[in-house]
Amino acid sequence: MRFARHGGPEVLSWDEVPVPQPGPGEVLVRVSAFAVNWADLLERAGRYPGAPAPPYVTGHDLTGVVEALGPGVSGPAVGTRVFGVIPRGGAAAEYVAAPAAQLYPVPETLSDAQAAGAAGPYLTADAAIVTMGRLAEGEDVLVHAAAGAYGSACVQLCRAYGAGRIIATAGSDAKTEQVRAWGADVAVNYTTTDFAEVVREVTGGRGVPLVLESVGGDVLGRSLECVSPGGRLVSVGASSGRSSSRFRLHTLFELGISVSGFTLGLWLEHHPELVRPSVERVLRLFAEGRAAPVVGRVFPAAEVAAAHEFLADRRSVGRTVVTMTPAP
Repeated sequence: MRFARHGGPEVLSWDEVPVPQPGPGEVLVRVSAFAVNWADLLERAGRYPGAPAPPYVTGHDLTGVVEALGPGVSGPAVGTRVFGVIPRGGAAAEYVAAPAAQLYPVPETLSDAQAAGAAGPYLTADAAIVTMGRLAEGEDVLVHAAAGAYGSACVQLCRAYGAGRIIATAGSDAKTEQVRAWGADVAVNYTTTDFAEVVREVTGGRGVPLVLESVGGDVLGRSLECVSPGGRLVSVGASSGRSSSRFRLHTLFELGISVSGFTLGLWLEHHPELVRPSVERVLRLFAEGRAAPVVGRVFPAAEVAAAHEFLADRRSVGRTVVTMTPAP
């Protein structure tokens, strides 16, 4: 799946290209399914920093079966069902050659659709909560866009890791009900209610020790109002496509707030050893049934453009997935 120019979903096309050959440290994977995420939409539109110039094969999150090993690779073994995130892209294809270190065996508890979208949201959520956010047991947390892939992972992991009250935002009443079912104590429809006021009311005006933010723009700016003195805000993306104009340096040192950013792709490329603890924790939760990737909808390969539109319209609850396996 490639595009020759930037634009809307209409620029996407399936092209015939040679099957890649795995190089040193790589494995060849026959893709079963891949997820569509906000990075894919922004790359296609020409709004993602650092993305290569088109045409190139899109997609980052996938699941599939190992078909061949490249030089110097001892595993995962041929025939192993794997999942992972490919920072450089290429997941939206029948075959992809990817670094073996960026792929992990799929837990038996996950379907292909769940596995296709599991690594990105859950490894990012774990790092944001544990490594960057330093969540302590009993601490209150504000999770934005909680009905999405990353947000739903945050709600589940915060609950599993012993958070106090989980305050979650979502874009409709139906989504807030779903977020409560995943473990949120307070769910706010941000289209009708001021989430900052709710946080102040719930916490008695103090704010929360940890904010998990992925929207950017005004949401990021207003989230700084929700962090308690000495608290943390972790930003992992900007699905709004906008930065914030409401950042005051004084906010940091007057209240002792720490703000950090995290991008899973950078860690996978440059510090894979930092990702390993997240992998181990997340796989353990999947195996124990304490967390499960949420799939909003599965599209056939012929309808990738529709999958992009579905996600862009914010209709997805959880992950939007494309299957490469023909329907029976």
